[in-house]
Amino acid sequence: MANGKPPKPSFSTSRKWSIGFNVVVAGIAVLALVVMANYLGVRHYWRFQFSDRSQMKLSPQTVNVLGSLTNQVKVTIFFDAQGENEIYSLVSALLKEYNYINPDIVVKTVDPTRDPGKTQLLLADSKLTNLKEKNFVLFDCGGHTRIVNQNELSDYDLDAVVSGRSKEFRRIGFKGEMLFTSAIFKVAYPRQVKACFLQGHREHDPELSDQLFGYAKFATILKEQNNIQWGKFTLQGTNEVPADCQLLIIAGPQLPLPDDELEKVERYLKQGGRLFALLGNMVRCKRSGLERILARWGVGVADDVVYDDEFSPRGNDLLTAQLSDKHPVVKSLVPEKLMVRLVQPRAVGQLKTSTPNIDPPKVDILAATSAGGTEATEIRDGVPYRNPYRDQQRAFPLMVAVEQGSIKGLSTDRGSTRIVVVGDSLCLDNQIIDDGAANYYFASQAVNWLLDRPQFILDGLGPRPLKEYKLIMTESQRRSVQWLLLAGMPGAVLIFGGLVWLRRRR
Repeated sequence: MANGKPPKPSFSTSRKWSIGFNVVVAGIAVLALVVMANYLGVRHYWRFQFSDRSQMKLSPQTVNVLGSLTNQVKVTIFFDAQGENEIYSLVSALLKEYNYINPDIVVKTVDPTRDPGKTQLLLADSKLTNLKEKNFVLFDCGGHTRIVNQNELSDYDLDAVVSGRSKEFRRIGFKGEMLFTSAIFKVAYPRQVKACFLQGHREHDPELSDQLFGYAKFATILKEQNNIQWGKFTLQGTNEVPADCQLLIIAGPQLPLPDDELEKVERYLKQGGRLFALLGNMVRCKRSGLERILARWGVGVADDVVYDDEFSPRGNDLLTAQLSDKHPVVKSLVPEKLMVRLVQPRAVGQLKTSTPNIDPPKVDILAATSAGGTEATEIRDGVPYRNPYRDQQRAFPLMVAVEQGSIKGLSTDRGSTRIVVVGDSLCLDNQIIDDGAANYYFASQAVNWLLDRPQFILDGLGPRPLKEYKLIMTESQRRSVQWLLLAGMPGAVLIFGGLVWLRRRR
């Protein structure tokens, strides 16, 4: 017979209060641990990247530049975030990485489409009210400003449109890190240097922007991208190379330099001068006399026209099939497989001499043709004639870099002598310098190596390739996927939820 006593409770009142108290204390302890972990995480964190999106992974050089920065740099992204969502996302994500490395990189975004009033106010404060470009990034440090426009940030596949393979310009490279790191360094360290263009022998003119053979685009790269002021001068009469000239540029003289002017150039080099010599090809020019000077610095220049049929986009030009992966001028082009375009260049390489030199200049070959390169040594009336039975076939050097430190007999007032010689001058004219990224980068890297500015030599900061993924479906496949996403998946969730509800009801 069942007794009438009620069953004893599983837990006494004190036991219940004890368990409740333990739960509260444990909850408070977990909350305290979370708060402390977040507090420490804000100040002591370690970030690593799972994604293979190399556009956002900063190079060691950028990290070094940001690590040495002590001044605050204000970065304002003036972008139509919706209309240019793809490039805006890349810019914004990259600049967040800069801010993570150095909080003195202060980033903010202003959308000129959504907030025109704020945009005009900020542009007025920066004295940029006349700026026509709507999408750009502004860098400001102590009143020194630098602008990177949207159209500078991407490389496009132009050949696909020209050849008819595509009807749209496809973005293939993102140049954000290269341009942003350079802009930050320039506004934080605004010291300028001066380059001088030699004139008087029908050289390329840096002031001519409306002619294909002009050098106005190259001059703009010097000033806007590399913080280099430039000017023109002649060596006629008693004129010497200007005392404040830190870089002498001789670009494609079509007339020979007189002996007295060559002596002035030689004197400048012996004083530790820096020379960027872009030699006119033998089709347009004759020997300028610079060949004799360069020979004394260990550089041999041939009187020929070099071809490389396998690497020739248009027949009369070639792409540098081989680039040095050791020299700072071109090694950043190698990982991105960029090739400098030259037009009927002359062979330029290290001169082999039988006379020993105690301390010879260091001559490095920067670029060469493939092993299938050929030369035309016979040129009549500006027309090269190729003779396969006489002309050589091999890898021909096309450009060199020369460095000579302080030695006896040289008065290096400006430091060590540095020279870059290219067997073609058309490679940097208004028509070609923008025809592909390699010529543009080579120009910047060459002048900054000549000026011994390692901070500006963007080692490893070439354009980052953009990966493009396409999903190709037929119309019926597209409709099937649409129904699966809009009805199939939500319907499956509803059915599963209904089955669970019915089972619990039973």
